Amino acid sequence: MADLVELSGLERPTVHRMVQALIELELLRRPTGSKRYVLGEYCRELAAAFADRSDLRAICEPVLEGISAETGNSTFLIIRIGLDSLCVARAIGSYPIQVLAVKIGNRQPLGVGAGGLAMLAMMPVADQEEVISANSPRLSGYGTLTASTLRAILRATQKRGHAVIGHYSVPGVIGIGVALRNSSGAVLGAITTASVESRMTRVDQQSAVHCVERHVLLVQDQLDAL
Repeated sequence: MADLVELSGLERPTVHRMVQALIELELLRRPTGSKRYVLGEYCRELAAAFADRSDLRAICEPVLEGISAETGNSTFLIIRIGLDSLCVARAIGSYPIQVLAVKIGNRQPLGVGAGGLAMLAMMPVADQEEVISANSPRLSGYGTLTASTLRAILRATQKRGHAVIGHYSVPGVIGIGVALRNSSGAVLGAITTASVESRMTRVDQQSAVHCVERHVLLVQDQLDAL
């Protein structure tokens, strides 16, 4: 802690609060009996996720660009890490107003965004409930979203076959998400596209869904060929 205070030039209480926040996010940890801080478990998971999904990213990046070119919207590749969804690739569309709040490396509770919701919908019911219950205290940071609201959205997602969610993660934005699976049915991630509410009417949503689903099939064909 003393080294961090000296290097940063900040007051000790400020550094302490920042370090505690990083510990809560599992980005830092302090081994038992030590005064030193080391990288936390989430850093290991993050590194492993990017390494393990390298083929998936390589295949999906041109697909994301294709979806963005067709829709004009931002497009994302989302994967799951434990209780969270993580953005590992992004493409930007041509429309002047783009959803740029979701960056590569963006992490949020599973189900808050369209990609996480699409993946959550594919999980066994018991696992869904475990995730929602564990993340429930964190949902208060996403507007009016609650565990009961998320369960209702999840049921609608399962009935619809794709995810549609808006406002909670990025106010004024609606996202569409389609789960990405391999030939054995295992969920590898999700591809999503998002735009401002005025560009996501029901007709726009259906058009976006058809576009994403078509491209998801292309990705799955390439994965099956590996």
